[in-house]
Amino acid sequence: MRALPLVARTAALVAAIFLAAPALSAAANPLPRPAVLGGPPVDKLSAVCFKLPYFGPKGHANFDFGPKVVQLLNDRGVKVEGVDPIEAKPGNKGVYMPIGWQQDHIDPCNGVYYPGGFTLNDVKSGHKVTIHDIRLRADGTHAEVTIDGVEQGEQLVATYKLHEFLPTVATPRPLEGGVGPKYWPFYVSPYLSTTVKDITGITLNAGEYLANLDAVVQYV
Repeated sequence: MRALPLVARTAALVAAIFLAAPALSAAANPLPRPAVLGGPPVDKLSAVCFKLPYFGPKGHANFDFGPKVVQLLNDRGVKVEGVDPIEAKPGNKGVYMPIGWQQDHIDPCNGVYYPGGFTLNDVKSGHKVTIHDIRLRADGTHAEVTIDGVEQGEQLVATYKLHEFLPTVATPRPLEGGVGPKYWPFYVSPYLSTTVKDITGITLNAGEYLANLDAVVQYV
């Protein structure tokens, strides 16, 4: 029970980070100070960005694709493959990821960071799209994207609505020894819609329901 006040404060902090991330990012990128000739590059973010430990020592998250997405992937023959430490679920139903102080961290400028990712392996065509190094920010889910081994840089791969999940961030999960949202819906971003269509031919319209995140952070 003693953990609950800490959890509430942590949830409030996370909400504040989500809401403040765009402003902090802008503040962190003023005109850069000139680097000393011959010296190392200047880190423009170091003045305002710092790492905070994740919510709790351990936990896990289930990112479960919607029924339509699962059916489309299976019908096409696309295989979802995990990128360590994230694991793919059987039947293309989604991915599972461990969370906690040893895996993840919060950066006020770059969002909540999750290492690893997953690959959409279109066996029929041989194309592969890998979404990795995932960051949750106020405007949605950003990630590095690799297509057939070629890095595409960071992209907005999914969106969500703050009012749908912020009230549930600190939902008590007594049977699991922690707290976390059971309902956090994610939606297809314009970039993801276009990329999946180009690579696999699958039509996922921007704004369509993509998946739900059910996460629990354990303190016991």
